[in-house]
Amino acid sequence: MSNNSISDVDEKSDANAMSGKKILLEDFSNPTNKWTVMNDPVMGGESYSSLEITEDGIAKFTGKCAIVPKLSAPGFITMETGSQFYQKPAKFADISTCEGFEFEIKTNTEYNGYRVSFGKAHVKGGRFAYGYKAPLALEDMPAVGEFGTVMIPFKKFSDKWNDATGDITVECSDDPSYCPSEQWLKRMETMSFWGEGIEGMVDLEVKTISAFGCDASATGIAEEPPMLQSEIHTIGSNPFYLGFTMMITLLLVCVLSCVCCCYHRRRAQTQRYNKAVDQLGDMTLEGAVYRDDDFEDQFEDENDLELS
Repeated sequence: MSNNSISDVDEKSDANAMSGKKILLEDFSNPTNKWTVMNDPVMGGESYSSLEITEDGIAKFTGKCAIVPKLSAPGFITMETGSQFYQKPAKFADISTCEGFEFEIKTNTEYNGYRVSFGKAHVKGGRFAYGYKAPLALEDMPAVGEFGTVMIPFKKFSDKWNDATGDITVECSDDPSYCPSEQWLKRMETMSFWGEGIEGMVDLEVKTISAFGCDASATGIAEEPPMLQSEIHTIGSNPFYLGFTMMITLLLVCVLSCVCCCYHRRRAQTQRYNKAVDQLGDMTLEGAVYRDDDFEDQFEDENDLELS
């Protein structure tokens, strides 16, 4: 789905936007992907979280979004798959013909900092924010303690968001260039649920993740993106990874340069040594020939004296 086609959803009726085929992307009774947690202590925060996939097929994401002392602001916790450099890219079906996400979900706390994101799109000039993000507002969630369905159209997602608060700064509807692109709808590679920007206890349960309003031709088959391609996307989406990769590359270049320099210097020294040995050998041979000639002349002179 192109940016323009996503922005055109604004002109559709709710019934039309929610019609069409539904594709199941993840069922936690038999999850396709490996889900883990990531917290803000990577930037000096004190948030914590845990994830449990229960036997009855529920992903229980719990923890606390705490104040980051260095920033004096709330940090984040995430339940994610395929986001980190060391993780395999997540397998999701092509949802480029769909209208949005449908989550079978429950919150056990009145926490209003839930968000969801996918993909590794990175806005030019952006810092650590990457992917398309949308709020899971408490007012749109089922009653606390009850499972229900939450539907979020792709038009609610934007990759122009504040990496300190998680708030969207430019809506997809205001600027289609920030809407989810066809590239990342075809292969999401990653998805995350967040507790972010608001201090408090997080207790979220997820049963299924689906895409609604899909074209009848959509296969719904989950495909794993190429590992190398995904790693390149990960590096490009995060300045930390990009800077680290550039540092490692520069270090490798320096090491290889030193090795090559030492090799050529050693080779040059060896060549000079061999040349010196050859020259010394030539000089020794010439001296030996010269001494042999003198000995022969001296021997002839002595013979002449004896004869006389």
